[in-house]
Amino acid sequence: MSDGASWEAEAHDRARIYQAARDLHITHQHGDDRAPRTVPRLSLRHLLSCFDEAPLPLSVLSAEAFAAVRIPELPAERVAAEVRELTDRAGAAGEPPVPCVRADAAVAESARELTDEVRDRLCGYAAALLDHALLRSPDGAAPDLFAPHAMALLWRAGREASRAATVARRVRDAYAAAGRYEEGLPFAVRIVESSGAGAELADALALGRLQVGCGDFADAEAVLRPVLDRAEREAGGRGLSLAGHTGPSIAEILRENADGPFTGRLSPADCHVLTQIAEVQHALADALYGLRRYAECERLLHAAAGLRWRVQGAAHPARLLAQLHRARALGQQRLWHEAFALVHDALTYRDRAELEGDRPRDAALLRLVHAEVTAAAVRSLRDEGASRSRGVGMFPAPVVRFLDRTMSPHPRPEKVTWADAVQLAGEAVRACDRAFGAAHPHARTARTLLEQARLEQGSAP
Repeated sequence: MSDGASWEAEAHDRARIYQAARDLHITHQHGDDRAPRTVPRLSLRHLLSCFDEAPLPLSVLSAEAFAAVRIPELPAERVAAEVRELTDRAGAAGEPPVPCVRADAAVAESARELTDEVRDRLCGYAAALLDHALLRSPDGAAPDLFAPHAMALLWRAGREASRAATVARRVRDAYAAAGRYEEGLPFAVRIVESSGAGAELADALALGRLQVGCGDFADAEAVLRPVLDRAEREAGGRGLSLAGHTGPSIAEILRENADGPFTGRLSPADCHVLTQIAEVQHALADALYGLRRYAECERLLHAAAGLRWRVQGAAHPARLLAQLHRARALGQQRLWHEAFALVHDALTYRDRAELEGDRPRDAALLRLVHAEVTAAAVRSLRDEGASRSRGVGMFPAPVVRFLDRTMSPHPRPEKVTWADAVQLAGEAVRACDRAFGAAHPHARTARTLLEQARLEQGSAP
């Protein structure tokens, strides 16, 4: 009896243990099955977790934006209902406040609920919404409210890095156009870093230009040298030789219109490659000018001006600016005969192109560099005496000066004075204020130049 009772009790205990183990197994199995499939219902807070904690302009979450960027998991109606709870106003000092969305404490918690795949997809949507808003912001508007979000997406985008980089490029270029180089530089650096060895040539060029604007000339040279080598290799791969001359040949000048462009034998892709080389040459020359390596700078600008003439024509503003920058570098070497030949060349085409109305920024830059060259010439000729001359190879200096004046029949002026410098600097100030705004570095440079010229004029005998 006792043995039977013991057996039944043992069987009963085993059954209880088996049932408990089975329940435990079922519980864990269901938990494992559900874990990957349990995705929280996406809300506005999940989307906001992709942005920075700074105020987000309400235009990014507008109905128009959601119509353009379709987000199946997040209907626009639900966003419209949730956005009202988080709306606030923010803006820069001295500017009218902008309607914004401010993140709350629940946003950080929402980020933890998302899988990596869902988060990457949401970051792609966020980048598309931000890009939509940036494209519709007023021209010339500073992207201060968008900038922290663009940088956050650049770091968080994951598989959607290309969309985030597009947004970051817009912010970078907006800061560069406004002359706020220090604020645009972190975006340029991060874009190149995130691309690694495969960074686009245009992104590396933009980084070098911003470094020049910030006065980091040695860093800019280190960035732009490999870019120029890469661009020249690409040209060589297309069978485009840069040896000997970069402008049109004498036969082309005699056979065709001397003003150019000379693109009859070049495809559009060839023209793009050559134009890109000229852009890198000019940017690298600006870095070398800042490093006071004027002879190297002038040689690069000579090549850039020749490429511009060949591909875009003699009257293109970029070629005229290269000519004036080259004249500035020649002036630093006291080669004023050659410098003024280039100045007259550029000014002749500037007048003909009527840039003031069509391209005011280019016209203002030309006026600024013309004023800089004139002021430097007056000071140099007063303090250091007559202009130097140079020969090249078998050609004496007079022949070199004649060759540099190929595009301009005008002789150099007999004498320039501080009155000329003051007049040109005043014109540059007015042109830069209109084209760039009084706070832009170019406008500040023009005002400094005008003040110095007036002081020199007042102290002149």
